Amino acid sequence: MKKIFVMLMILLPIGVQAQSEEFGTWTSISLDKKLSKKLTLGTELELRTGNNLKNIDRWSIGLGVDYRLAKWLKASAGYTYLYDYHPEAYSYQDDGDLNKRTMTYFGSRHRLYASLTASKDFGRLNISLRERWQYTYRPEQADKRMDYQHADLGYSYAVKGKATNVWRNKLQLKYKTDGLLQPYLYGETYVGGSGFEKLRLSLGTELKLSKKSSLNVGYVYQRPYGDDDDNATRHTLNIGYKLKF
Repeated sequence: MKKIFVMLMILLPIGVQAQSEEFGTWTSISLDKKLSKKLTLGTELELRTGNNLKNIDRWSIGLGVDYRLAKWLKASAGYTYLYDYHPEAYSYQDDGDLNKRTMTYFGSRHRLYASLTASKDFGRLNISLRERWQYTYRPEQADKRMDYQHADLGYSYAVKGKATNVWRNKLQLKYKTDGLLQPYLYGETYVGGSGFEKLRLSLGTELKLSKKSSLNVGYVYQRPYGDDDDNATRHTLNIGYKLKF
């Protein structure tokens, strides 16, 4: 089993390299506090870079709760505040004339989620399936777009607010060892109003630093298929530190 994980971690990045447009990083710190045998409170601070490390794509902070319904079933809910980078963008008319321009800006988003996660051990192999509903609201951003076809050239107007609902499906395999490394792989799909919107594939390992702390190091491949605020095809290095207390 260990050999299979190692081979996949080597071959998957090579197999999707030709489709990549950007490279980025996700770094995070999360803290979990166990309030009872069934209830856990957690918070996470995350920073993401993109455009081949040239931009800070977003930072976010979230707060969530997990409740153990059964040994094999967990319910979760939470809120995340996101602050995103939006690069300059243009649209053109059929004759090639400039139509509209969106200036570079940073904007807020508010996200709510609720999920159920089922998991089962088969010897050292753990298989889990998470089903998550996710609602995201992006407030209106004033004077961020220019309309060059208006009577007054350069007329500015707002980027309208937007609300989206997405259903996320995540299937993960994790191999438990007696040592430091706990390798895993997962696939995740995003389904929204326009249908199948995004695919994520990840390979990595959890490093158990102590009974209460761990470090996650992984590779994430992301491919968009629909309308999404985070719509770049990417290769990402994911590093996250978790502390339980």
